[in-house]
Amino acid sequence: MKKLISKEERIVELLRFGFPEAFIENIGNIPELSGRVENVNGAYFYLPKISNYQILNNQSITPIFDSGESFYVLATDDNSARILHFELENDEIYTDYGKNWKLLLMDIMSTYFDDKIDDYITVAQFVDVGSKVGFKEAEGLFKLKNLALEDYNAKYDDHEKWRIALATELGIL
Repeated sequence: MKKLISKEERIVELLRFGFPEAFIENIGNIPELSGRVENVNGAYFYLPKISNYQILNNQSITPIFDSGESFYVLATDDNSARILHFELENDEIYTDYGKNWKLLLMDIMSTYFDDKIDDYITVAQFVDVGSKVGFKEAEGLFKLKNLALEDYNAKYDDHEKWRIALATELGIL
């Protein structure tokens, strides 16, 4: 890792990259996403200890949010910027979002929906959480995912294909 962007500079970097202000302000403060979208204290503690990870090589790293022992960061160098998801003690990228922060927000909201599949959640509740993360496509995502259980399960069997179809339908990809 070339540089870890300080907590003081972090918000400016994320806003400059294009993340919605609502998302940045609400990280770690959304009860519905507790444990999924947490503040970056863990990142600032652990990232200096793992600065030798190959995936962080020659990158300036701006923590976006923590999710347990997973980190979501903005990795930049002189020629590129991309959003990465990886886990502590594993020098492997799990998800490379490129520059598509909307896809990251869609994944957050999709996971929230999937977590609540057995509970009754209204479109209004879903849209409310979407507004807290700055995801304007929340209502559309809810309608696309709110299927009969057997249809939902059939689509979920090929999760990545469905994810791409949802993102395409919502104009995110």
